Amino acid sequence: MRTAVSPLFALTFAAGCIDAISFVGFGGVFTANMTGNTVLLGIAIVARFTGIYSNLGIVPPLVAVATFVAGALAAVPMFPTGWDTRRAALAVFGEAVLIAIAGIAFLFIQAGWVALFSIALVSFAMGAQSLVAAKAGIPGIATTYVTGTIVTAISRGLAHDAQDQHRRESVHNVWIWFVYCAGGAGGALLFAIFYRAGLLPIALFFAIIAVWIDRPWVTR
Repeated sequence: MRTAVSPLFALTFAAGCIDAISFVGFGGVFTANMTGNTVLLGIAIVARFTGIYSNLGIVPPLVAVATFVAGALAAVPMFPTGWDTRRAALAVFGEAVLIAIAGIAFLFIQAGWVALFSIALVSFAMGAQSLVAAKAGIPGIATTYVTGTIVTAISRGLAHDAQDQHRRESVHNVWIWFVYCAGGAGGALLFAIFYRAGLLPIALFFAIIAVWIDRPWVTR
């Protein structure tokens, strides 16, 4: 059983927003894109022991990666037999709660630890989202990164024996890239408008997506 693709587009847009707000608000760290964090972590390690100038710290990207993995692992028991609409909606609603907590903390607490606290909560939520997307059963749509999505679009859509379904899914994959980019722009705009409160509208958006996923027509 698979889910309709529309909620995954919404989750991808939300993840793009989250990454943009995290990067500009939490000191140059992603909370959805772990490929980027892995590179940042490598740079920070080398900069720590050499003369290379970098304002990147080792701890923030390391916390992001670790809590992302923890979030994905935490979501695994929710899907013992594959996709489940109600459980997916519950997981996404849990994301909304975690992001709201991070947003409230980031808005009202000025202490130095609040950025790491927010990174941990949001990265945990994004890890869970990645697991939900994986269980949705639509090739190449992870909602939290687009590298594999682009490759899937090319490999499936342009294959000499590609079927019509493969071509349709490849079109979805291409649109996912645009949606993620639009999410990044949207997140930057939210941060420019709301500054430290930028995560709160996204938390509300995740709650709306959770209700959307729980509708009977979403699963097909």
